[in-house]
Amino acid sequence: MSGEAEPDSKGWWKTLPGLLTAAAAIITAVTGLLVALHQTGLLTHSAPAQTASQLAVQDSASTQTSSGFTPAAVGSSSSRSLALPQINEVTSGQSVFKLLSAHVNPYSIDKVAVRFTVRMTNNASYPANFWANSFRLSVNGALEAPNNDLNELLPANSTKEGDVEFVIPANTSTIGLQMGDVGDGKPTLAIAIPQPAR
Repeated sequence: MSGEAEPDSKGWWKTLPGLLTAAAAIITAVTGLLVALHQTGLLTHSAPAQTASQLAVQDSASTQTSSGFTPAAVGSSSSRSLALPQINEVTSGQSVFKLLSAHVNPYSIDKVAVRFTVRMTNNASYPANFWANSFRLSVNGALEAPNNDLNELLPANSTKEGDVEFVIPANTSTIGLQMGDVGDGKPTLAIAIPQPAR
């Protein structure tokens, strides 16, 4: 028979390896194009820029102090130190409480937080509680308990410092701190709160 012979092979692009090579080349090209577009910024989507005041408000809303207080609104006055009374030490049983510092901090539009740093010395031969129940604040004739939860056990014949905090009306001008022996008629340390200039 004298018919023409069939070709022994097909074109490279009709074979399986050829198809795989072509597919890989297409994928590589598309990937390269996407990377180039991303680097030029054509594929990025940025949120609208926030103003400094918006960022400050967000940061203030997401931040809390260690005592659980929410900071005051942006633009309020900063922390202020309060002058300590001449007598700043109280003895209660075998415990001695010494007022080390007092600060008033913004809390809200009409309130401030007053923080006292106190040192307690336990002269007894057994442990004693160093806790919020040992402190009260006289505000406008009423006794207020601390807003934070100071609660530690002070070993015998030892000393420790801690903070107690109270939230009071911002227009309060005078407060009285009770340490150790608390309650109606108990001794208080009078502390003035100067009002900030308006």
